[in-house]
Amino acid sequence: MGIGGPMELRDEAQTMSLDGRSGGERIPGLTDEQARRVAYFSLAPNLLITLQPDYVMTHRLTPLSPGRTVVECSWLFPEHVAARPDFDPSFASDFWDITNEQDLAACESVYRGMHSEGFRPGPFDEREDAVRAFQAQVAEAYLTGRWGKAKVNTMGTGDLADAGAGT
Repeated sequence: MGIGGPMELRDEAQTMSLDGRSGGERIPGLTDEQARRVAYFSLAPNLLITLQPDYVMTHRLTPLSPGRTVVECSWLFPEHVAARPDFDPSFASDFWDITNEQDLAACESVYRGMHSEGFRPGPFDEREDAVRAFQAQVAEAYLTGRWGKAKVNTMGTGDLADAGAGT
C-alpha cells in the first residue's frame, strides 16, 4: 500500500516548473479539476510517483547501506509529446534537479543530526502525518511480518484512518 496526497497548483501555474509553464501538453483524459492538482504517492518499499498535469515523474530509491541511498529519477511524457522533434523536457527536469538537490541536502542534514550526541526524538508535527504513517507501517511490518495498509492522521485529529480514505 502507498501513502500520498494532492497539492493544488497556483492559479497561474500550468505545472511544476521553474516558471510554472509547461513545455508539454496536458495528459489526455484529465479533467480541468485534475489538471490543477499534483498527486504524490509512495509505493513500498522504494518508489515515489508524482502525477503532474503534463507528465509523470518517479523516484526510485535503492539503499546501499544505512547512510547511503541511490535516487534515480525518471520523467514520463505522453508519447506524442515526447516524439515531437522540438520537445525539450528541461522545463520539468530543471525544476526537479534543483528541488531534489535541496530535498536531498535536507535529508542528509537530518540524518547527520539524528546521529549527533544531542539528538532526542520528539513528537511528529500534525503536518508530518505521512512520515508518521510510514513509520507506523514499518513498525507493523516488523511486528506482523507483512506489509499492511498505511494509516494516516486525519486532518490533525490524532485519529488514524486507512490511507486514501478522506486524506
